[in-house]
Amino acid sequence: MANLQLIFNIHSDWHIGCGKEGGAYADALCLKDNDGLPYIPGKSCKGLLKEAFLLASHSGWLKTSQVQQWFGQESKDGQTQQGILQISSAQLTAQERHYILTKQASKHLYRVLQFTAIDATTGTAKPTSLRSLEVAVPMALIAQISLNTTHPNYHSQTANEFNELLPDIVCLISELGNKRHRGLGKVTICVKEV
Repeated sequence: MANLQLIFNIHSDWHIGCGKEGGAYADALCLKDNDGLPYIPGKSCKGLLKEAFLLASHSGWLKTSQVQQWFGQESKDGQTQQGILQISSAQLTAQERHYILTKQASKHLYRVLQFTAIDATTGTAKPTSLRSLEVAVPMALIAQISLNTTHPNYHSQTANEFNELLPDIVCLISELGNKRHRGLGKVTICVKEV
């Protein structure tokens, strides 16, 4: 199997939370790496892909057993079996990272949005409902994807099937992160062979 890249073209502001508050700046902060740059954790990338593959299997594009083989499964007794798929976190390119860090421009990758709850009967804002959310601006992030060739369930046919299905199935992913119902995290994903 050739090494593949998943390119996440994020078209709107997006938020993957880190679970921390920012005081007066924002109620919820974005997840950032050690350099203060946004990224999508590999676990989140894998979860998005698994959701899309499961949707495709429910539509008859592939068998559920194939999804379990690639992504792993958890049995009813809590035992887990690791899948063949390996995926890195999605990050900015090395050149973009270097430029942003050299110019100390990471602060321009974020902004704060405010949300409030509206009382349906009065049409006014509910008291103490104002929330602020740090979001990352639109950007492209790249993740590396491969299949573990030393996994006992790996076969070259498995790799070929995965390579054929992946470009079509990633089209089923249109959103990522939190607050999707508020228009955040619009994304298109494409597959590139390295």
